[in-house]
Amino acid sequence: MMKLQHAIELGATLYVPATHNKLWEIAQGMLYPELKSMVICLEDAVLEQDLERALLNLKQFLLKTQFADVQHPVHVFIRPRNTEIAEKVLAWQLNRSFCGFVLPKFTLHTAQTWQQILPTELQYMPTVETAEYFDTGYLLETKQYLQQEFVPVLCLRIGANDLLSCLHLRRPKHVTVYDTPIAQLMQQILGMFIPAGFQLSAPVFEHIERPELLEKELELDTLHGLLTKTAIHPTQVNLIHQAYRVRHDELADAEQILQHDAKSVFKSNGSMLEPATHRNWAQRIVLRAQHYGVIPAPHEPTFATLKII
Repeated sequence: MMKLQHAIELGATLYVPATHNKLWEIAQGMLYPELKSMVICLEDAVLEQDLERALLNLKQFLLKTQFADVQHPVHVFIRPRNTEIAEKVLAWQLNRSFCGFVLPKFTLHTAQTWQQILPTELQYMPTVETAEYFDTGYLLETKQYLQQEFVPVLCLRIGANDLLSCLHLRRPKHVTVYDTPIAQLMQQILGMFIPAGFQLSAPVFEHIERPELLEKELELDTLHGLLTKTAIHPTQVNLIHQAYRVRHDELADAEQILQHDAKSVFKSNGSMLEPATHRNWAQRIVLRAQHYGVIPAPHEPTFATLKII
C-alpha cells in the first residue's frame, strides 16, 4: 500500500472489529464510499475468546488483498492487542496488504519492544491513553524518545476514553471532550507534540445518536489543529469530513499568504495577514481544501436581483 504523506489524509478513521465479515467490502469502498481510512481492531473490540477467529478472519482478508493485487481506496491499519499479536501478524509476511499499525496503550515501557519488531516500511500511530501521561515530565520523555529513537510516526492518537477511565470517569452525553477533566491534558499533549512536528488524531466521539454535539466537538477539534478523528460508526464519517472543509474566504487568504511575492503585512477580508506568522496556518488550509473541498461562498444578490420596496 502507498504511504500517507500527511495524517490529514486519514480523515475519519473507522474502527472495525477484526471479526467483521465484510472487511474486504469496507476496504474496497463498497459499503462506505466516502471512507478514507480504517483500523481493523484486534484489541478492545475483540473478546479474548474470539481472538483466534479474529486473527483468521484478518489473515484471510490480507491474503485476498495480496493475491488480488489491488489497491484499496481505503487506507488500512491494524490495531494489534499487544506486541505478541503484532509479531504473529508480521510473521504472515503480508505487509504489502496494509499500511501499518496503531500501537495501543503505548508507553516508554513498551516502546523498545515495539521498536525491535516493527519493520520500517510500514507506518505507525502510537496511542496516548494510559495513566503515565498525566505526568508532564513523562510526556516530555515520550516526545524525546519518539523524536530521537523510535521509527517514524504518522500521528499520535489520543485515547480519551481510556484517559477518562484512569480518572474513573466516562464522557457525559451532553458535553464535548473539551469540557471534561482531560481537557487540560489534551492541551498539554498538543502543546508538547505539535510544535515538535508531530501530528495528532482527535479522540473518538462515542455518543452515536448525538450528531449535533459531534459537530460542536469537530469545530473544537479543528480549532485545536486536530484534523483527523477516530470514528466508531459509519454515520460519523461524512460529518467529520464536512468539518474539515474550508471556507471560501479562508482559502483566498491562505493562497495570498503563500504567494512568493506576498507583502510582509497586508489586509484581506477585514483582517491583517502576515505571511511570516501565518504561513503554517495557510499551508494547512490549502491541504484541507485539496482533500476535503471548499464550502461554497454564500450567494450575494446583485443589484439586478434586488427588489426595491
